[in-house]
Amino acid sequence: MSKERRDIAVDVREFRSALPSILHQGGMRLAPVTLTVGDFVLSNVHCVERKSISDLFGSFASGRLYTQAESMCRHYKAPCLLIEFDPSKSFCLQNSSELGVEIRADSACSKLSLLTMHFPKLRILWSRGPHETLKIFKDLKMNHEEVDVEKAMEIGRNESVEALLRADKSKGGEEGEEEEDEINESAREMLLRLPGVNVHAARRIMEEVDTLAELALLSREELRKIAGPIVGQKLFTFFHQKIGAT
Repeated sequence: MSKERRDIAVDVREFRSALPSILHQGGMRLAPVTLTVGDFVLSNVHCVERKSISDLFGSFASGRLYTQAESMCRHYKAPCLLIEFDPSKSFCLQNSSELGVEIRADSACSKLSLLTMHFPKLRILWSRGPHETLKIFKDLKMNHEEVDVEKAMEIGRNESVEALLRADKSKGGEEGEEEEDEINESAREMLLRLPGVNVHAARRIMEEVDTLAELALLSREELRKIAGPIVGQKLFTFFHQKIGAT
């Protein structure tokens, strides 16, 4: 009998959902870490980006899902997009009456089709809810080595920071710029760890504020104006939530 694989690297932001608790109750050993690529890393080949239905539509609207799929496909052999439904609601992404034979910009199914055409490696996982996701994760982990958590944490980190450094260097080469890049690298890396912030949002933020402390003091309206309505709201909620909140 093969040994059951139980280790999963989980991005710390996912602990705001019910799934990590259900995975733990189901016997999984969770490693809470900060992941640049994916939300869950099940093995050294399986990386999962989890989307609720509302997250899915928001990610399509912002273009973030394309960037996430691109990163997963670059770094993992089996990148997965998990679409997790609310078990109390219909297991249906789009009404059958809305489906057609043509690709439409306002159709979620059309957008998914285009995504899979552009990223043939990407697997779409459909889950009725977190308990079903537990079963899916167990099946995916079967016959694969346990995840290397340290490696999962490192994947994509340098890539994201270097993208910001390249953006700054393209603006001009003042003396002492390399030294400044070294000093600011940690702050830039932390910026990319904030909820909803990708490289494009980080560049916009860096054009408007000089420090993370200044960013944290901005109003909801100012954050939405700088980072966009979705990312701005996520940042405002993050900066103003109580540490001991449950």
